[in-house]
Amino acid sequence: MIRTLLIDDEPPARQLLREYLGAYPQVEILGEAGSGREAVTRINAEAPDLVFLDVQMPGLTGFEVLAQLDRLPHLIFCTAYDTYAVEAFEAGAVDYLLKPYTQARFRKAMDRVLKRLQDPPDPARLAALAQQAQPPNTGYLERLFVRAGDRVLPVDVQNVLWVEAAGDYARLHTAEAPYLTSLRLSTLAERLDPDRFVRVHRSSIVALPAIQHLTSDGDGGYVLTLTNRKRVRVSRSYAPVIRDLIT
Repeated sequence: MIRTLLIDDEPPARQLLREYLGAYPQVEILGEAGSGREAVTRINAEAPDLVFLDVQMPGLTGFEVLAQLDRLPHLIFCTAYDTYAVEAFEAGAVDYLLKPYTQARFRKAMDRVLKRLQDPPDPARLAALAQQAQPPNTGYLERLFVRAGDRVLPVDVQNVLWVEAAGDYARLHTAEAPYLTSLRLSTLAERLDPDRFVRVHRSSIVALPAIQHLTSDGDGGYVLTLTNRKRVRVSRSYAPVIRDLIT
């Protein structure tokens, strides 16, 4: 039996895991936890083979939980944010499920778990990871992780000039290249440092240091020219934010 714990602060997320795991008779669900501190207690007490672990939780983040474990189980991270993918795999995660995920995607994660469980455990794994693990930034975003082909790349937000909506996603523009992230523009507007980034349109956010100059559009808004010569419109509804920055 694969002894398993479900760690997530959202009951519907835990219920979905139970539903999907119902297709695996070899999985024994030991229980659930809804906070980071409860997760540490239960994992250390019950020593599960497999843990489904959220990242953002009350008390401790998923990465802070890992730093307090006596023994590292096989891990599948389940989170609504794609910004921690690299940290998750560096921490030895079997897979990284980005919410909302489908049952088909869940099956792929379980296939990886079953394959991993065939390999003998490495006694040195926990010691090495404990030294490498660092909790993620709990304030404003400093890095964003984006997919580029079959790789996941970190993008330093200091290098982002502006961000535009791209359907349900957002496109980050740097001096080097644009990158697509699965985060929505509204999410980025909340998680980027407001001292550096300002929303200027319902579909765009601009880095203040990237603004070279601005002109009136004659309709109550502005047109910003950025350091890469890109012109970004400031809509009338967001114009007061820009006017407050003009001295």
